[in-house]
Amino acid sequence: MLGKKKEKNLAVQEIERYEKRGFFMNYGKMAHKRLGFLINNRLNAFEELHAPLRKGDIPLNLGAYVSAMMLTTIIVGVLSLIISIIIVPLFLGKFVSSIISSSASSDLTSNILLIILIPILAAFSTFMIFWTYPSFKAGERARKINLALTNAVNTMATIAGTGVPPAIIFWSLVEFRRYGEVSRESEKILNDIENFGLDLVQALQRAANRSPSPLFSELLWKMIATIRTGGNLKEYLYLEGNRLMEIERMKTEAAIETIGLIAEAYVTALVVGPVFIIIMTTIMGIMGTSMSQVNLINNLVVYFGLPIGYAVFIIAVDQVAPKR
Repeated sequence: MLGKKKEKNLAVQEIERYEKRGFFMNYGKMAHKRLGFLINNRLNAFEELHAPLRKGDIPLNLGAYVSAMMLTTIIVGVLSLIISIIIVPLFLGKFVSSIISSSASSDLTSNILLIILIPILAAFSTFMIFWTYPSFKAGERARKINLALTNAVNTMATIAGTGVPPAIIFWSLVEFRRYGEVSRESEKILNDIENFGLDLVQALQRAANRSPSPLFSELLWKMIATIRTGGNLKEYLYLEGNRLMEIERMKTEAAIETIGLIAEAYVTALVVGPVFIIIMTTIMGIMGTSMSQVNLINNLVVYFGLPIGYAVFIIAVDQVAPKR
């Protein structure tokens, strides 16, 4: 019963993945049709996105992705301009002015400045999200590959011990579907062999070059060397599995130490720090400092400093904590 439920969940995940890929592909093609004549002659400026797009398994070529990035940036900028024209005069201008100074009131100049600034920030943020997304996606895939790699290599060593051809090892990983992105990379290797007519070594070379995980790339390059020299593939995979388990153990120990340092920094910066600032601003007010300046400092700390600090620490812990 549990096995059938797991297979059903995997099938649903596959459908959702291909639906997302289909949406991105259609949107990218549409954007390229609209903006391709402007983008194609300027792709050299975006060349550094090419490798992350491949490593992140994003189903768009460089021209289509850049076109989608530019089109989305324009759309977000225009929509933000329209929304800011509506909400700034109504309440946002007054709210921002009250944060800056409790006695200040919004005027036409500050409202116009906000109306100009909001679309610029929204468009710039959209552009930066698209710019960093391939690298983020590649890093996420690399993390998932590294998490599943140790168990996958042990499985590969077991299968290699039966004496089957090396291509069958990757076919087995695809059939299991329990190794996530490792199974996905194995599927690409088989696709290169079956549909593009490459031999195993050529397919492994392509996979090593496009893989976002240095550990997986190193595994494939060593497999290529072992196959070419006629070495014992089972023995190599067994030793590699033990090495990966040792690397995983050391990474876990380092992560625990880093989380301890983050916890100490959290207490200092976000527990003791705000209390200290409030006490200091209160003393400054008693000693004659303008209350508008005191309120400005407190508002900046409460409305901006603390939320940003919490977000930074949450992201830091999420990145450092061992994933299972």
